[in-house]
Amino acid sequence: MDARHSRWLSAATAVCLFLLGVGDSWASGWQVKRLAGRDYLPVSQLASFYQMRLIMRGDRGVVLSSGKRRIEFGKNSREARIDGVKQWLSFPVLYFGGQYHVSRMDLAKTIDPLMRPEKIPGLKPVHTVVLDPGHGGHDRGAVNRWGSEKNYNLDLSRRIRAHLQKAGLRVVITRSRDQFIPLEARPRMANNIGDGSVFVSVHFNAAATRNSLATGFEVFTLTPRGAPNSHDSYLTRRSFSAERGHKSDHASHVLATSIQHAKLGMVPMFDRGVKRARFAVLRGSAVPGVLIEGGFMSNPRDARLLHTVVWRERLAKAVAEGILAFVTLSTEGKRPKLLAQYRAEAAAEVAGSPFDYQPLAGIGRLVKPKFPGLSGWRRLLPAPLGEEMPPFRLEYEPAGWVQLEAWAAAGEDARSAGQQEESFLSRPREWPDPAPAWPGLRGWRSLLPPRGLEEPFLLFAPPEGAPVDPEAGRDQEQEPAKNWILEILGKAL
Repeated sequence: MDARHSRWLSAATAVCLFLLGVGDSWASGWQVKRLAGRDYLPVSQLASFYQMRLIMRGDRGVVLSSGKRRIEFGKNSREARIDGVKQWLSFPVLYFGGQYHVSRMDLAKTIDPLMRPEKIPGLKPVHTVVLDPGHGGHDRGAVNRWGSEKNYNLDLSRRIRAHLQKAGLRVVITRSRDQFIPLEARPRMANNIGDGSVFVSVHFNAAATRNSLATGFEVFTLTPRGAPNSHDSYLTRRSFSAERGHKSDHASHVLATSIQHAKLGMVPMFDRGVKRARFAVLRGSAVPGVLIEGGFMSNPRDARLLHTVVWRERLAKAVAEGILAFVTLSTEGKRPKLLAQYRAEAAAEVAGSPFDYQPLAGIGRLVKPKFPGLSGWRRLLPAPLGEEMPPFRLEYEPAGWVQLEAWAAAGEDARSAGQQEESFLSRPREWPDPAPAWPGLRGWRSLLPPRGLEEPFLLFAPPEGAPVDPEAGRDQEQEPAKNWILEILGKAL
C-alpha cells in the first residue's frame, strides 16, 4: 500500500505541475521564472544547452558565442542578432538577479528553430513553391517616379520562378499578369496543394514620406499566438486568436531567416530584420509562409536600384537561393547557409578575380584571441550541459489567457480611434502630386491694383442703372478700378 500510495502521489504531483504550466521545466530541468507576468529562462542555461560561451557586456546585454554561431541580446530590448541577422523577439530580454533572461516563447518560436532547424517537428519535403506577387489591378501598392509596386512585384516573382524551375522545383504563381486577386484567395492556392509546398509573398516597401531615409530588407512571418507584432508594444484581442498559419510557426520562421541570410549575403543592403506581423496572407496560409520586402520605393537610392534590371535579377537569385536552402533542409536535413557563409563565398569569388581585392572579412583572423586561457570555459557554466533537452516542448498555452484577453480588450478599445486617424495620416502619398485646380490663378495677388488690398471691392459689377449703396463708401471714382479687376479675373477664369 505504501509503494502504491507513493506512486499515486508522484503521478498526482506531476499532473499538478503540468496543469500549473511548469511541467516541462520540471521534467527537463529548465529554470523557468515568472517575470513581468510571463515565463522567462536564464540566458546562461541557453549557453549551457547550445554549448556556447557566455560573454557579459555589462548593462548593455549578453553574447553567446561558439565557433561559427553567435547570439546577441540587448538589455530590455526586443532586437536580437542571431548569426549576424537581426531577429525581432516577441518580448524584451530582462535582467534579474544578476542574470539576463529570455522569454519562453522566444526560445520555442525563434531561437531554437534557428539553432536546430533540422529538429523542426513535422517538416515535410518541399516540392512546390507558390509565389505571390503582391497587389495588382486597381491595387497599385506603393508608387514612385519610376513606377508602381505591383509591376515590380510581378517582375521579381517571374525572375525568382525562373531560378527555382531551373533547380527542378515546381512553381505556382498566383498572378501572371496585371490583375487583382483578393487576399484570402492567394494563400488558398498553396493550401490546396497542401504538404510539400511553401508560400512566398513578394513585395517592396514604402514609408509615409516620398523622399524617406528608410532603407533595407526585411521578411515577415506570422506572429505567434499570445505575442504582439514586431511594430507593436501591446497585446490586442486578435493577439490570442488561433490562425491557420500557426501550425507552421517553426518552419515559416526558418524559411524567412534562410531568405534573409541569402539576401543580405548576396545583395549589399541594410538589415531591417526578420519580423512578425498578422498579415492576411500569412494568417490564411496553412503551409510555411513568409512575406518579403525588397527595399523601399520611397527611398531615392533604393528606388534607382530596384528600377535597374541587373539589381532585380541579383535580388531574385538571392531569394531563390534562400528558398532552395530551406528545400534542402526539408529533404536532406542539411542546415541552411548562414550570412557568413554567403559572404565567404563572395569573398572567394572576388579573390579569384584578376583584381587584387582585400576583403575586410579576413582582417579579423589576424587578431589574436583576447582570452587564450579560456579553453575550459564550459566548466564555468552555472548549469551542466544537457544531452537532448528539447526546447520545442516549451510550447504552451498560458494559464492566464482569460485575464490577458481582458487587459488587451480594455486597451484596444481606447486605441482604435487614434490608430485609424494615424494610419490615414501616415498613408503613403502617390507621386506625382495632384495638379492645382486653378493653375492660372497662382499669381492673382500681383494682378490687384495698388489700392485693391486697402479698400473693399466687388467681384461682380452691379446691374446697369442700379443705385450705389451710400454706406459702402463707393463713388464714381471707384468704378474704373472695379471694372479693371473684373476684366482681369474674367481672363484668368
